[in-house]
Amino acid sequence: MEIFDEINAIRYCYLARLGEEGDNKLRIVLEEARADGPMVEHRLGSRNHPIKAKAIETTPGCARFYIYFDSYVAYAVRNESYAQNAKSDVYEGHFAAIYSRSLFLDFVAEATFATSNYPGPFVHYGFSTLNHVVDVVACKPPAVERTLIA
Repeated sequence: MEIFDEINAIRYCYLARLGEEGDNKLRIVLEEARADGPMVEHRLGSRNHPIKAKAIETTPGCARFYIYFDSYVAYAVRNESYAQNAKSDVYEGHFAAIYSRSLFLDFVAEATFATSNYPGPFVHYGFSTLNHVVDVVACKPPAVERTLIA
């Protein structure tokens, strides 16, 4: 998907919203972010070591992507700090990925009665952001709209 290439080309990405837009209709909103501000001191770790870094923020002019699934088989949200791909996962993309093989697809096959016959062949779409990972299994690709943040 061409719009996935655009999402994958940005430097930083946040999950801004995720919600049901009606029965089994899913909307995901991703926002581009930038590290354009001044250097500020942060304290990290148990030893409270100071480091200087720029905040990563969504600012005017950043892209916002509305991703709509008219229906889905399953979706899951993970805390990015604990998420990992399995060595057996096969996918293309980074922030917006399409999986041809994944443990999430295996899970859906075991935990549901969805098959390639009913409701039809399905695909795993993954959205990895700075704080969240969203996995969606659906039969149809999402509709995606892009706007700029004012």
